[in-house]
Amino acid sequence: MILSWLAFFLLISLSINSLISESALTIEVWVYLLLTPAALAFALSGNSNYLSIQKNERVEVSEDIDEINTKKNAPDPVEDGFDVPVL
Repeated sequence: MILSWLAFFLLISLSINSLISESALTIEVWVYLLLTPAALAFALSGNSNYLSIQKNERVEVSEDIDEINTKKNAPDPVEDGFDVPVL
């Protein structure tokens, strides 16, 4: 995670340095700027405290699951008050 944060700040500083030294937006500057969100995503996703909390917690699954009745009859639309489309 620390390495990702370092890469993020390094890419930003490299893009600013290239922009100042060349006084123009070059492909090199755009490459640095386009890679910074990837480094930021890695830095933000590597939260080790969140992962360690999830590993320690166990969820107990209940064995009492009711069977679902898969045989369902569709109601008659005329009896329920719906109009029948005319083709």
